[in-house]
Amino acid sequence: MHSFIPRIFSFSLSIVCFLAIMQAQTTHQVEVGGSTAGGPLPYYEPAQLTIAVGDQVEWTGVSGTHNINGSLNVFPDNPEGFLSGVPVPALSFSFTFTIPGVYQYHCDQEGHSATQHGTITVLDPNSVQEHNASEAIILFPVPTDDLLVVQLGSMRITLAEVIGMDGRVVDAVNVNGRDRIEIGTARLAAGQYQLRLTDQDGRALIRPFRKDR
Repeated sequence: MHSFIPRIFSFSLSIVCFLAIMQAQTTHQVEVGGSTAGGPLPYYEPAQLTIAVGDQVEWTGVSGTHNINGSLNVFPDNPEGFLSGVPVPALSFSFTFTIPGVYQYHCDQEGHSATQHGTITVLDPNSVQEHNASEAIILFPVPTDDLLVVQLGSMRITLAEVIGMDGRVVDAVNVNGRDRIEIGTARLAAGQYQLRLTDQDGRALIRPFRKDR
């Protein structure tokens, strides 16, 4: 009889914890719109989000034809993939993020990915110190023209790679313990890129940037 009571207490505690997590969930709204045919260019607003594990993001189309593509075949560094399907008018899509990390996504409609690119940073409350260190990384100027300066702060980065929207590495810099690097971008075509920073433990951190012309 006595061994049964702790089991009931443990089960009840699990239910309480689950309900607390569900109540703590936040839903973040992202507006989707624009067109290459005229008017505002394709966009996500906001294009960058920082959320907590268990939060949901809802994308709502207000104009144009769009989709949400954060699949692993396009962004292999995403902790997990997400995809709304093919581009459609009046897009309505939601996804709950349960794995911490940095997620990239864009729109597949022809010509849209040049301006319609998003980043979602999902924080684990148990890894606050690691996130604070990554927040010290600063890229400027963004958008860039011929030079991208990367301030690495306290992060022990060993390799910096510039990745195009097709997933190919177009440039790489050995950091060798430096806290600041400069990457020439003059030869890059205009468009959206990712800077992948790998630390001494082999962990990767992604920061997006745009080349203007």
